[in-house]
Amino acid sequence: MSDTDLGRNNPNAEQEPGFLHIEEKEDKQPEVEAHPAGAESSAAPRVVERSSVNTGTVEHLAARKAMPALDTSTPAFKQRMAELRAALTRLVTGIRWDNLSVDEAANQVIPLLNVGPVQQWKAEMIPFLFEIDRAGNFVPVWLHIIERGDPPDLPADANPAETAIGRARRFAILMLGRYKHGWAVEKQKSLGFSRQGAREDKTESLPKILARLAIDPNTSLYATQALVQMGTNSALQALLEAHKQAEGWAKIDVMEALLALNLEQFHEILLASALERVPGLESYAAIPLYRSIPLEKYLHTEGSASSYTARQAALVLGQVLQNSLSSASKAGSSKPIAFERDLSLTLTALLDELHAHATWEHTLALHYSGRLMGYYWGAISKGAIKEPEIVDPVYSCLPMMHEVERWINGSGRDTLLEALSEGGEDINLTPLVKVLGELRDSRANGPLTARLDEVRMLTDRTQALMLDAMCTTLGQLGDRRALESMQQMLYRTVDTNRRKSHAKRREPLTAEDADVPGSIVYAAFLRACGMLGDRSRLESVLAGLQDFDPYVRGQALEALKRLDPGGEDTRSRQAISSALNDPRDAIVRSALQGVVQYRYHDALPEVRQIHETRPPLAAAAFDTLRQLGQA
Repeated sequence: MSDTDLGRNNPNAEQEPGFLHIEEKEDKQPEVEAHPAGAESSAAPRVVERSSVNTGTVEHLAARKAMPALDTSTPAFKQRMAELRAALTRLVTGIRWDNLSVDEAANQVIPLLNVGPVQQWKAEMIPFLFEIDRAGNFVPVWLHIIERGDPPDLPADANPAETAIGRARRFAILMLGRYKHGWAVEKQKSLGFSRQGAREDKTESLPKILARLAIDPNTSLYATQALVQMGTNSALQALLEAHKQAEGWAKIDVMEALLALNLEQFHEILLASALERVPGLESYAAIPLYRSIPLEKYLHTEGSASSYTARQAALVLGQVLQNSLSSASKAGSSKPIAFERDLSLTLTALLDELHAHATWEHTLALHYSGRLMGYYWGAISKGAIKEPEIVDPVYSCLPMMHEVERWINGSGRDTLLEALSEGGEDINLTPLVKVLGELRDSRANGPLTARLDEVRMLTDRTQALMLDAMCTTLGQLGDRRALESMQQMLYRTVDTNRRKSHAKRREPLTAEDADVPGSIVYAAFLRACGMLGDRSRLESVLAGLQDFDPYVRGQALEALKRLDPGGEDTRSRQAISSALNDPRDAIVRSALQGVVQYRYHDALPEVRQIHETRPPLAAAAFDTLRQLGQA
């Protein structure tokens, strides 16, 4: 099980940098976790609609990893495909002439398709299967396999696409995209429909089935590809309908499918809701949009109809620039995403728009452009970077940097502060708040605390992430007076007494859990307490160590070590000792670090017990004993 923060930006993501990362971290909780589909049954393939927008993370990240190409020239591969062809041909014959039931055919097909990773095999397998079944005899079988769903008892960090039924389902979904004319042999046999009538009926139904699958993050990756492959007007309409409803990974899949069609008339539609309904996955939405759409065409607010689109285009640009900055300092990192297009054209359009209509979204993008250019210019001037694909775009943008700096240090800050003070409750100001924290503009203290004072209830994860950003920014600004507003906001929105009455969990909350927004807000308050170093909040931090969510307990423990770095308060040492018995290994590791930090020899018996009884923690316990001179 991986631990990451619940939506905070993590610059160490190994895929494309952004808000999402799955890697073991000792003091953080999974950004999101993947879960198998729930149990439902219906005549059509099962589609599980979830409240979480980040279901499917494990599978989507696995699908983004490079896979070695299949060596189709080996005798072993050719033999396997020959055997598979023979078995599938017998099944087609059995369905068509021997009254083989759909259920029995599905039972035989599932193990046959358990060949290997879907991403590695789909390019060979899908045309191969369609060659055997051009007549559509297998369509009822594919639908039946899809309807069965993924295994219901998989661990949260398991990839359902690596199970036998999971692979078969995904191949089945991809196969639906091959039947453009929707042959309906089963209906023709049982109901006496004409062949042409069956075609028309199935042509309508398959896109609708795929559209429902496209809004489920567990199947959207494949359903959207199938709709693109189908390529009919009905398939295109299904993608557009799915785009209105999809959330999280499903929305990203639908968006990438529409971009793959390379139809310019969809660009404004995609930009208009670019980063909506994808909290925590913003970079995965922004990067394909940046690569496919010339943003300089959409950054201008020419009339009210395009104003909102221009703001969204600026947010996309800002996200890409932020991602590029996050990955810039990594050893061996490739050319930043921002330099994959002519950035000088985009920045020129950005500055032109700011002179005409100053918006906080455009200002945010300008801020990150200045930071990115500043980093690379410093590295280039020191001779650390010499690659022309980086040096040339930096030089082309340098003439604008004086104007960028002047804007950010003057009108830009005023624009951000004005938006923070006047922005409506329906506007997600999280990116704006983060930039104000980076700028360390103390004038933001008042508007931020005023917004916290207005919060009366916690509605969803997006709002929780915005409150998280506000608390973090206030912590960066260093005004301890803001802690009272934060604490009162916490008391109004999160039932901390109820939470600590539950038993401490070993595993983090699942992404669908209704308590996740409360965990985000609670952890944000605790983190701010540590950042601001106000010892008067020690009691609140100690209470956080009793929360049932390990993510909150982890943040409380880190805050404790910052508030009382020497362990001068007896309660701090007792809390460290108690945390050594926490059911979550990551928290025990953090507590072991606290034992060393406090030089707390009274906890050595517990440390020795951990070394002897908890093998995953034995190395960390031994290192603690060594640092205290006991090993």
